[in-house]
Amino acid sequence: MKIMDKSASILIVDDYLLIRTAVRQVLTELGFVNIFQAENGKTAQDLMRKQHIDVVIGDWSMPIMSGLELLGWMRKDARYARTPYMMLTAESNPASVRSALQAGVNAYMIKPFTVHSFASKFMAMIGAPQEAPASPFARPAAPAPAASPAPAAPPAPLRTPSGAADVIGLQQPLAERIKKSTVLIVDDVPTNIEILAGALKDEYAIKVAISGRKAIEIADSFQIDLILLDIMMPVMDGFETCRQLKANPKTAGIPIIFLSAKDAVDDVVGGLRLGAVDYVSKPADPTILKARIATHLTLAAATADLKRQNELLVENAHLREDVERMTRHDLKSPLAVALHGSQALQASSLSKIQREHARMIELAANNALEMINRTLDIYRMEKGEYQPALQAFDLGALLERVARQTRLAFAPSAIEIRFDAPSDTICLGEPLLCYSMFSNAFKNAAEASPEGGTIRIDVSPGYGKLHVAIDNEGEVPPAMHGRFFEKYATADKEDGSGLGTYSIRLMAEVQGGGASMDSGDGRTRLTITLPCV
Repeated sequence: MKIMDKSASILIVDDYLLIRTAVRQVLTELGFVNIFQAENGKTAQDLMRKQHIDVVIGDWSMPIMSGLELLGWMRKDARYARTPYMMLTAESNPASVRSALQAGVNAYMIKPFTVHSFASKFMAMIGAPQEAPASPFARPAAPAPAASPAPAAPPAPLRTPSGAADVIGLQQPLAERIKKSTVLIVDDVPTNIEILAGALKDEYAIKVAISGRKAIEIADSFQIDLILLDIMMPVMDGFETCRQLKANPKTAGIPIIFLSAKDAVDDVVGGLRLGAVDYVSKPADPTILKARIATHLTLAAATADLKRQNELLVENAHLREDVERMTRHDLKSPLAVALHGSQALQASSLSKIQREHARMIELAANNALEMINRTLDIYRMEKGEYQPALQAFDLGALLERVARQTRLAFAPSAIEIRFDAPSDTICLGEPLLCYSMFSNAFKNAAEASPEGGTIRIDVSPGYGKLHVAIDNEGEVPPAMHGRFFEKYATADKEDGSGLGTYSIRLMAEVQGGGASMDSGDGRTRLTITLPCV
């Protein structure tokens, strides 16, 4: 097998965000940079039709389209018939293994698995040399005990990503996790502890304390998921115990249920204000107590999951911003070469048409460099932080330039652009922002037009406004009419990003204008409105 380099495109398909992020972090540690993600097989399939993928890491069980169904589609598609596929699953029975083998899986990882076992299996699958070849369907072995230090330093192991567990996929579904929760019972009467522990021991791990001070020590030293706390205790009562637990960041998030014969309204309200989640009167009915414990454990676990996922989303957003910054930097170098080359051509002996083309290349490279610098402006527009620097300029001249560049770009399709600029087209806006906006609009119209089609551009004045109508052959699908300007709405364009019309609307609105679309009878009309002077 040919060894893949670190620029290989890898797709992670799993409906659980934490798994996707953990696997991505491991792949990043291994040096891979082109990593894509999808939450189910259908989303992965759509992405793979637009973007070539070299390796797929997919979960077995997912909504809409399972990993096995995705694999079946891949093996029937000529582009992906031999693409390596690693299956991630909790299924370890022989029938599941046979199904995966028959479908054409290349490697099989059973959840939970360690970072190191995943890295080893993945590198072996893509052809990296291994010390000892292993069966792709072997269950990962338990970690070996740490060896005694050797005189020579061993090779540096794969670093576990910051904030990620060494075992991936270990986290079970919520309902399963709460069954393994630890409940701390705090009461100064041993008989009460014995009764409560007897009722709960079959469903939860139990720890006990006969004083508030001991409860605080246990909660600070062990993983406690919920506390049943008596109020009436000597030395330190339940209220003070709760107050100190909530004051400690390490124990502040533990749900506390007060359990006491003291059920006066003031006591109940006082306990809840201290941070308790519930209050149960003694003697507690075991069925009701179990139901309340299960409810609060579920809420606490779900809240913790949401917090982790929010942290991962923030991390992913930062990663995306880093990638965008790097992309902008990397694109500037080849564009600078094109810019310098076009300027050198213009200094040489050229025919009139060649000189015009060289000048168009120079203008396009300059505008591309400027648009790269504008990518952060789109983000600022979304956040409402962009302040446009409006100025008066000739919109007709700008539209003429965009029309010429669009004709050249779509010359093989013989697209005709009809535009007769009226005499008075002085617009109030940002020229470069308008250039980017209309370049997008003209490009979309040309892509939607049939070969040899005609695009008509009309500029008409309004009250304090200029209306630019871009009319092209071809209709927008009815299902897209209400979503035409939404982010990531693509109308099934194979190479569409879903950002073109979205950015047109943003750019028009930030300049005090707007955008609208009408489609029917075989044509589509996009109207962009801008202020005029």
